[in-house]
Amino acid sequence: MNRLLITLLAPLLGTGATAADWDGTPVPADPGEGNVWELHPLSDDFNYEAPAAGKSTAFYERWKEGFINPWTGPGLTEWHPEYSLVSNGRLQIKSGRKPGTNQVYLGSITSKTTLTYPLYMEARAKLSNMVLASDFWLLSADSTEEIDVIEAYGSDRPGQEWFAERLHLSHHVFIREPFQDYQPTDAGTWYADGKGTHWADGYHRVGVYWRDPWHLEYYVDGQLVRTASGSEIIDPNGFTSGTGLSKPMHAIINMEDQSWRSDDGITPTDAELADPNRNTYNVDWVRFYKPVATGGGSSSGGSSSGGSSGGSSGGSTDGDVTTVELGDFYSTGKDGASVSGDTVPGFNRNGSNINYNTSGDWGDYTVTLPEAGDYRVELVTASPMTGELGAELQFNGSTLVSALGNTGGWESYQATQFAQTVSVSAAGDYGFRVKSIGTSAWQWNGDAIRFVKQSSQPPAESITLELSDFVTTGKVGAAVAGDTVMGFNPNGSNINYNTSGDWAEYQLDVTTTGSYVITLATATPISGDVNAQVSINGQTVGTIAISNTGDWESYVDFVLPSPVTLSAGTHTLRVQSSGNSAWQWNGDKVTLTADLQ
Repeated sequence: MNRLLITLLAPLLGTGATAADWDGTPVPADPGEGNVWELHPLSDDFNYEAPAAGKSTAFYERWKEGFINPWTGPGLTEWHPEYSLVSNGRLQIKSGRKPGTNQVYLGSITSKTTLTYPLYMEARAKLSNMVLASDFWLLSADSTEEIDVIEAYGSDRPGQEWFAERLHLSHHVFIREPFQDYQPTDAGTWYADGKGTHWADGYHRVGVYWRDPWHLEYYVDGQLVRTASGSEIIDPNGFTSGTGLSKPMHAIINMEDQSWRSDDGITPTDAELADPNRNTYNVDWVRFYKPVATGGGSSSGGSSSGGSSGGSSGGSTDGDVTTVELGDFYSTGKDGASVSGDTVPGFNRNGSNINYNTSGDWGDYTVTLPEAGDYRVELVTASPMTGELGAELQFNGSTLVSALGNTGGWESYQATQFAQTVSVSAAGDYGFRVKSIGTSAWQWNGDAIRFVKQSSQPPAESITLELSDFVTTGKVGAAVAGDTVMGFNPNGSNINYNTSGDWAEYQLDVTTTGSYVITLATATPISGDVNAQVSINGQTVGTIAISNTGDWESYVDFVLPSPVTLSAGTHTLRVQSSGNSAWQWNGDKVTLTADLQ
């Protein structure tokens, strides 16, 4: 096995380059036969200054204050932007009492870019001497997939010795509605080195190799201490619908006062919070590597002391994914009449997100795409509204439109994929506009828009099922007046008389294991809550939001927000009308196309 490490050019400072703090520290994981490790540009040795208030350009090149969305933390936690800073070559995550309350101010920073497997990530850190959690973790934009690199409780308070000697090495997969959470609970998730080490007494390296969606390796001070591999430990309940830990994730470094501890009275005292020798979680450096084929070249990166010029308006790229934060618009406005209660004409910037978004609001952006070709576009939004929600993308002379679904709350973010791709003839900067459309006055909060480079290779397989070719059909819930058919009604190769709760199941024969994009061709003049829930082998994989197409025969393709991974063989595909509107949609076909990411 080749464990060579590519040395990347650091950003130039004057006439020379600055070495990173981790130089000379080998990556302990194996990149695989014929591969070497390539440093990812998110890597940061914190050899710059970023004060608590205002931070600095060097900090904002990679990080933002807070969380992936405006949530302020679990339990008694309240993440505060001035409780993180960079000084003396360290990221310092602070803690303190929120005046007049029992809440705790804590620091949190989140990467602007997302990360995908295969990826090795590692931090050299010293835990706080507190009952609070000191954390370094990854989380998907929709908060359904999580990898915990560091989650530990360093307090030397009497009664906390067991936790002080352990690192929690774990991951989570979630279903948000209704809420379900899985994480492994075997003894190996709580690692102790057998030497009585208190992890807050000094700096230690903790890393995870996210090799693929079904395999995690955990390393402590360069030694492999845990492996979690296979569906039976990654996702035994099928919450990811067969895709495992596959979504792009943001890196997060923070502290938390977690409710499972504070509910038992395990929360910091005022004296502990005021003690500077206890209340700080220090991170010396954090680094990320991707395995690449030997001789595959390198990308710019290395020490954070220099950094590139300019801001983040062009987005950030990780592998095939370029992400633009929706709060990074350079211009905003509104088409149409104002909405009562909306005091902002256009998108309202809320950290890196946008809110106060009503129908007709728009924002203008720039994205820097790394190469010519086709790009799939995903929009990450949240909304509790049940009316007609939608987004229009104007890009390079093309206009793309997508319906958006009710996600259950203003902070419950989900990604929706546009049915069409966008194309560029060369790498470079491209301007685009995102606009909220739909009959609902209040629309959606926005997190990010992602441009995913598509492979030039032809799809391995495309599968089309006429919706009239179901194996069985039926209905969940009460009948609707005027609907005389319980389930889908065949109408040639299409289906009609489809009301809320109607469903049908189909035999799905897959010859090639892989990731597939699911598209549903539907038509409806209804402007209410119109959706299609998709299940594979009894497990819900997502909901397709459907917008008014003009009439019952004007068919438009709508896409499931996230691709699904299917093994070769026979599966049962179920499509169910799941919106609140009594009458839903007519259907033509469902198509599964190999995902070209």
